[in-house]
Amino acid sequence: MINYWNKEEIGNGRGECMKNVDLINIASKYSKDDNYDFTGYLMYKDKEIAEIKDTEFMKSLDDSLLPIIMINKKLGCFESWLQTRVIDTHRTNSRQIRRRLSVRTEVPKEIVIKARAVSITDNYWLKWDNENITYKEVRGRLSDGLNTVALYGNAIESNFTDLDISPELTNIGSFEKCWKLIDGYWYMIKKGSYKENFAEVLVSNIALELGFKAVKYEPIDNGTLVKCRDFTNSGEVDFEPMFSFVKDYWEIDDSVRIIEELGYIQDFLDITFIDALCYNIDRHTFNFGILRKDGEPIGLAPNFDNNLALSGVLNDKALEKTWYSTSFTKNNYKPILEEYNYNIPKVDFEKIQYIINDTLKDFHTLETEIGFKDIVFKMIKCNYEELL
Repeated sequence: MINYWNKEEIGNGRGECMKNVDLINIASKYSKDDNYDFTGYLMYKDKEIAEIKDTEFMKSLDDSLLPIIMINKKLGCFESWLQTRVIDTHRTNSRQIRRRLSVRTEVPKEIVIKARAVSITDNYWLKWDNENITYKEVRGRLSDGLNTVALYGNAIESNFTDLDISPELTNIGSFEKCWKLIDGYWYMIKKGSYKENFAEVLVSNIALELGFKAVKYEPIDNGTLVKCRDFTNSGEVDFEPMFSFVKDYWEIDDSVRIIEELGYIQDFLDITFIDALCYNIDRHTFNFGILRKDGEPIGLAPNFDNNLALSGVLNDKALEKTWYSTSFTKNNYKPILEEYNYNIPKVDFEKIQYIINDTLKDFHTLETEIGFKDIVFKMIKCNYEELL
């Protein structure tokens, strides 16, 4: 019997012994030595607000303007902030984005540093030590030239230069998406399944009809994509996700108490009501939060990101049989609404039926799917009755 770990007995298939290999030399020869550490300043618009050295927080220069997650100024707070604004590396097309930008790393902080940590939805950015550049110049270099790559993967052509900054590296979330400039305004374009896109648009339409603060979503390309305008209006205000306060993806109890102390509980309860009404099981601490302006909190962000609402009818045919189940609403959302004595709005279900039918006009396959609109209507109606 051959001992396969004996190098004297292992050949190359031609009866020859393997030669000795200098593994260390080969590894050293081809290793990449890119330095992604950052030394300089965390900026808010054109104001230096924190000193950073080797990607570590050194000291605050203006506490009132720090991102919420950095206010405690603990060790590692800067890196924690960077990690809240990095593209999901598990998104298939994120690999194509990083390849196009020659970002070899998978480490979140290094990806964000490559983009100067610039995001469409706030005014923070990174300025290297001894660098002479303004926020207007940095913001002006933001380009949507890689939006096709972000949505679909490789593109034959892209309108993107080496001086441009891509907002895709700080475009968080698990669904394929991109930022696109339309008539001078930034729009989020998101790709999901047909039913997920329908849910996004329908919930938006219902929330706005009820007079709640919500982002308007519209279908494009025959419902294969949805779009919405940046609700910060290109950084007129800053969005801070609730994760920055609680540092937990699913922490709702502390989030509610924080929002109550801030004075925004009514708007949050309106979001909770819509989640309950439309069977949204995906409310987490990155898709709700507060708005700040020059450091001061000014309100709760509008309701957004509802493409996993109507959970009983989205992707699993077997789940369509459970549309009548209201247990999630009963066990998760109803207790919150009752604790704060939320006044359940009166809902006109003839109007709801009209909104469903009108929304379906842009989703022709679903419009003709037998029983689909009836299931959606009954789900919403049953959840409403559970709340009463």
